[in-house]
Amino acid sequence: MDTATVMLRSLSAPPYRAALGENGGFLLRHSVGSIPHKSEVDVPLTYADYYFVEALLRYRRWYLPQA
Repeated sequence: MDTATVMLRSLSAPPYRAALGENGGFLLRHSVGSIPHKSEVDVPLTYADYYFVEALLRYRRWYLPQA
């Protein structure tokens, strides 16, 4: 299994992905803006959800072209 698949499966699993109707509507529970600046640590972030969805769409296009 390649690295992209492992990452997406991990982020899609219950420890990271919020259940429908939870987490204020965000997809991912534990995101980080900037650890060195101690900013936005372990919180849901709009741009984290955006990049997660972008990665899922690219994965589907590249690895599952028939879908």
